[in-house]
Amino acid sequence: MFNFIKAEFFRISRRKYNVGLYIFGFVMCAFVLSVFAGFQKSRFDVDKDLTMMFFTLGQIMSIASILIPLMVNLTALEPYASGAINNNLALGQSRMKIYLANAIISFLYILVYMIIMLTILIGGGALIAPISTASYADLMKNFLIGFVYLLPCLWFYVSLVLFFQILTRHRSSAIAITYVAMAIFTPVLLIVIGKFELPQSLIFLSPSKITQSIASMMGSYGFDFLRGITYTNNVLNVNTMLCIMLGWIALVWAGIYFVGRKREF
Repeated sequence: MFNFIKAEFFRISRRKYNVGLYIFGFVMCAFVLSVFAGFQKSRFDVDKDLTMMFFTLGQIMSIASILIPLMVNLTALEPYASGAINNNLALGQSRMKIYLANAIISFLYILVYMIIMLTILIGGGALIAPISTASYADLMKNFLIGFVYLLPCLWFYVSLVLFFQILTRHRSSAIAITYVAMAIFTPVLLIVIGKFELPQSLIFLSPSKITQSIASMMGSYGFDFLRGITYTNNVLNVNTMLCIMLGWIALVWAGIYFVGRKREF
């Protein structure tokens, strides 16, 4: 499985569309840094500038999660069309190992891309913001902790696209269904909560709400976002949200196992 991951990751890294993807990332970074520079030139309070800077980075991470299905479509779903999986099955590899390998490939590809963008943004922000202050160090530390909490959310989205790919056996359909599921889950959950008068904190059963909440708290000075997140007068510990996300991941991979073990490619 390791050799398969290494070979596929190397193959993907040489694709021509990577150039366009990274150009888009650099343009996005330049735009955000120009906004940060505007903060620095203005007469706003420095602490507010720093908070807005890291809050903006958190929102970028949240928005980037929306692009994950498309990025997965450019990476791990490609072998389904090229026949690479059939070749590996012929060599005796189990289906679950191949599924896991493809999910890991997508996750690593997305992670590398996001780390490159964050390095540019944080490095550029450090040149603009007064990094000698304790505020910058605190915000940086909390932001990185929040990014670690965001990684299971990225893995969930990658796994979800893979599940729909196995279920539909069609790349475009998998992407479309994933976007529809991401878009309607939270509104449907809100309707159910309102109709049955359930606790409002159940909104955090929505993976997109968990992702958004973690990203929104990444501009915090203290560790408040680790202790609790307030929503409609309810406080939910972020570790609880992480456990909910891990539950969704386990559910998706259970679906991958039961649906994928008898599927033909």
